[in-house]
Amino acid sequence: MSRKWAIDDNPERMAWIKAMRGEPERPPVVVVGEGASIHPTVEFGSDGFTAERGGDRKFVRCPNYGDVVIGDGVRIGEFSVVRRSTLPGTATIVGDGTVILSSVVVGHNCKIGRNNFIGNHVQLCGSVEIGDNCWISPHVAVHQHVKIGDGATIGLGAVVLDDVPPGETVAGVPAVSSRFHGNEVHSDFRHGRNLKIGKYNCIYDGVIVGNDCTIRNHVELRRGTVVGDGCYLDSGVKSSGDCEIGDDVVVRYDSIIAKNVVIEDGVYISPQVMFVNVAFTKKTKRKTVVRAGAKIGTNATINDGVEIGRNVVIGAKAFVNRDCVEPGTYVGVPARRMK
Repeated sequence: MSRKWAIDDNPERMAWIKAMRGEPERPPVVVVGEGASIHPTVEFGSDGFTAERGGDRKFVRCPNYGDVVIGDGVRIGEFSVVRRSTLPGTATIVGDGTVILSSVVVGHNCKIGRNNFIGNHVQLCGSVEIGDNCWISPHVAVHQHVKIGDGATIGLGAVVLDDVPPGETVAGVPAVSSRFHGNEVHSDFRHGRNLKIGKYNCIYDGVIVGNDCTIRNHVELRRGTVVGDGCYLDSGVKSSGDCEIGDDVVVRYDSIIAKNVVIEDGVYISPQVMFVNVAFTKKTKRKTVVRAGAKIGTNATINDGVEIGRNVVIGAKAFVNRDCVEPGTYVGVPARRMK
């Protein structure tokens, strides 16, 4: 007997099912608001797919006890289905002024806000939440428990697996922001407002980019890279992951940020700077830290585990293999402070 799908593996779910089995089943209550236009072929209140697998892998039906609420001025086209919610005292809701075209399935427990457009053959799985003033194009599929924010737009034929922020436009399979077309972007990538991004970038899972940032072309950000607000990452910049970049940092083209590097606010990194992740000297392993306001010249190499002080300037082609914390300009191989 497979335990992976066993119903009693989830005690809370099992308790709910047992409690509901004791409740008498009843037809759903369907409330339709004023001025609604409903095609005669629309089906209201049917049970959603609320079932669990038992130990023998057979589906065990979980009865539905909820209702359906259709707001004022709603239009629903032919052959669409709005399923009832699962629990007593709850309802699947379609908000005022929403337009639903033909052959749309609204799953159990869905909550659709006001003034939305939902095109033909859209499939909303259970417990989807849609805000106000959204546009969902035809042939879209939305995974269960996904939240779509106010004013969002879903492109034709998209498969939405993750939450969509307010005002965002997403498309594709799986759906990603339209600004990411031409890029390879993991669905777990998180970014703030006003992100400007070019093409041919590769952004891994677990990457976080703040507000008002610019990412040019051919940039690679690996897992664990954190970028603050107002940063500029030029073309060809690469991070090895597990690094932190502060606010208002400029990283010019073809620079490489290694693991365990911390770059504080306001740092300027010139083209082709390389942070090294392998120590050339025997010393205790520690992070490489570039303090606020520092400037690093073109083609400089920063060794593993060193500290560059606040407002320090590293000259072009310098090799930094020890801490440079005293104010001044450091040049040469190895880098020394100029008198």
